[in-house]
Amino acid sequence: MNSWLKPVRNAIALNNAFVLLTVIETKGSTPCSRGDKIVFAGGRSIFGSIGGGNLEFKALDFAENLLSVNVNTIHLEKYPLGATLGQCCGGYVKVLFESFVEADSNSKNLFSWVDTTASLIEKNQDFVIATLINKHSEKEHNYQKFVYSNDNNVTFSSESKLPKEIHDSVTDLMSSSESPSVIQFNDESGLVTEVCLEKVVCSEIQDVAVFGAGHISRALMSIITKLPVNIYWIDDRPLQFEQYQGDTSQINIICDDFSGGLIDLPDDAYCLVITYSHQIDFEICEKIISKNKFSYLGMIGSAIKGKKFRDRFLQKGYPEKTVDKFTCPIGEKQKFLKSPTAIAVTIAMDLINFLEQKKQIATL
Repeated sequence: MNSWLKPVRNAIALNNAFVLLTVIETKGSTPCSRGDKIVFAGGRSIFGSIGGGNLEFKALDFAENLLSVNVNTIHLEKYPLGATLGQCCGGYVKVLFESFVEADSNSKNLFSWVDTTASLIEKNQDFVIATLINKHSEKEHNYQKFVYSNDNNVTFSSESKLPKEIHDSVTDLMSSSESPSVIQFNDESGLVTEVCLEKVVCSEIQDVAVFGAGHISRALMSIITKLPVNIYWIDDRPLQFEQYQGDTSQINIICDDFSGGLIDLPDDAYCLVITYSHQIDFEICEKIISKNKFSYLGMIGSAIKGKKFRDRFLQKGYPEKTVDKFTCPIGEKQKFLKSPTAIAVTIAMDLINFLEQKKQIATL
């Protein structure tokens, strides 16, 4: 989740110039969503997308130009997709550009918000990033960043507290799902200042538990690590994890017997059982069903295997309503494409559909 932070922190550590692009508004049909990001560093994107096509081409070209200016800048740019970019979507997208190209004695304070953001994510706390845009200041990168949560109110500027207008808007946003958004207010000199408010919701990130670290699970990890999920990966074979070549910084690896791995799982986890043993599969699924605190329980296998497991659960007296929540097989069976990657893609698609439905319900 929020994996854009890692390339940002890497760029800072290496003292590399970069531009952070954030979609802050969309209207009509667009290839991206509000909050989508790109981290761009000199000729290449090191993270993310805002939908590709001419929109992304033009946005990255603008980001490249910002890198050629020897000063940190912030800019809002509106892209009409039909009239200007020739894309048939017909809507428009507004993008916030933040360039970080100038390293000086104040760079530590400039990036304090990054460390605070990372800390809040690690603590699973919701928060809002407020970026001040002084439209009346054309000569320098004259803006401030604030990080606000229910438990703390952190500011990175010469100010001792958030301006009241921002504080009130942030408070409203903390109880809303609308993000990012832009507000305006008049500062002490009467000049209009725009502020971008972006809510980061950690408490609603879906926990996903994957039991088994075989070839299908390893193919699956490279896909789902890019989704808004918190991953627990459990297996009792250390060498299986060593064979995974992808980034593990966002994975909670639990190398333990499978029963032990169940102990630390949060409630309402999305559980995928993909182990090397039918007996282990049954033991894991039975323990999850017995607790009945899962949001999803799926197991790899055939329809026959799924029916046998369901029959055994019912014979053991587990409620039919709970057993009906158990899914096997998972993914979509293909006639010819049966590689680990192909299977992993179909399993990941089930998860994406689950996350999409959950998000749609939350926004009703």
